[in-house]
Amino acid sequence: LLYKPVDRVTRSTLVLHDLLKHTPVSHPDHPLLQDALRISQNFLSSINEEITPRRQSMTVKKGEVSLSAF
Repeated sequence: LLYKPVDRVTRSTLVLHDLLKHTPVSHPDHPLLQDALRISQNFLSSINEEITPRRQSMTVKKGEVSLSAF
């Protein structure tokens, strides 16, 4: 359940990217779309930066036993 909101932001970011690709630079919404895309990408980057160290600390090499799990 906690993954769903982040998944929505990811999908919205992809939609914003496609929408921006098909919006002329002269359109009044173009700068707003750029800002929205930048904000959503920054949000996703910050989520990835927070998750990466946790994921690395939880990774156990094959044949090793993690004592932190016990």
